[in-house]
Amino acid sequence: MTPRIGRTVGQLAAIIDAIPTALVMVDGNLRIELLNAQAELLYGYSRGELQGATIEVLVPPRFREEYLSFGESFLQAAPTRTGSEIREFICLRKNGDEFPAKIGISSVMIDDSFFVLASINDIAERKQSEASLRQAIEALERSNMELQRFAYAASHDLQTPMRSIASFIQLLQENYSNQLDQRGRDWMRRTFESVKQLQALVRDLLEYSSVDAQARPFEAVSMRDVFDHVVDLLSASIAETHAQIESGALPVVQGNRTQLVQLLLNLLDNALKYRSAAVPEIRVTATLENDEWLFAVRDNGIGISERYQRRIFEPFQRLHEQREIPGTGIGLATCSRVVQRHGGKIWVESEPGRGSVFYFTLPQEAES
Repeated sequence: MTPRIGRTVGQLAAIIDAIPTALVMVDGNLRIELLNAQAELLYGYSRGELQGATIEVLVPPRFREEYLSFGESFLQAAPTRTGSEIREFICLRKNGDEFPAKIGISSVMIDDSFFVLASINDIAERKQSEASLRQAIEALERSNMELQRFAYAASHDLQTPMRSIASFIQLLQENYSNQLDQRGRDWMRRTFESVKQLQALVRDLLEYSSVDAQARPFEAVSMRDVFDHVVDLLSASIAETHAQIESGALPVVQGNRTQLVQLLLNLLDNALKYRSAAVPEIRVTATLENDEWLFAVRDNGIGISERYQRRIFEPFQRLHEQREIPGTGIGLATCSRVVQRHGGKIWVESEPGRGSVFYFTLPQEAES
């Protein structure tokens, strides 16, 4: 131990030598006064090689000016500094190897002089894990986008032949049904219904895949205008069921208008489709909670058992037979995808026979 800082540091050295974290202490000239056994192991130097050397010996040449400047400014502020600072630096071993480190830096006063005490943790393994995770995520995102593009292209390309098949079946029904017996006419009817169901599935798959495949920049969207547009689109179903649909005050949000229309259209259409014997009553509201808008779509429909309430947001998950209530099982999955893309969450609260409340959140827009 150098005599200049006396016995106090000598006593301190015995304590820090037993600490399992690498510790290095430098003086006002950024010369190493003290290090422990873990620092010797970490840097590959013996204690004698480092004591009295400037801190730059532990720093790659390209970073030395930056690190020395930081050390000097840290010491200048030491008299008024409280607490410690944590930084990530690139460090240099004796054998020339570089490694990333997280360093906790504190100032200590000994014999009326300020020193810098640094605890050094090698984070190379953590950095490598982070890099591997980033690569895996990027690969997954690329694969996901490729699958989305394929689904979009495949569903789009299927539309034309499906329309042709449906048209030909209609022509057969119109021109040749009187030449078929009851069984033949029944087969033709079933074929036409199957084609229409497949068309609906392809259309819904196209909508589901296009949420990300054709994403557009967000803009200010009036949810009141979205609501009015959706009600207009559903006017035939509303008139047929005598449904009562109303809303409270709805905000302006940042989003993709087409996708928000798709979201509300699916939720209101489901509320009409899964109605009870009573006249459908549907109400859409929005409240501001913790810097985000909480939307609620309430209905008095047949309700959903608690055990199915998470499953319904997955693609192709249906709770009813096709002959009971027609559908493709993609609508709510599309809603979930739209809400997630807008940075929100979606869920349902419901009891069988007592209606449902579908909730979704959207971030608050600066001016509503």
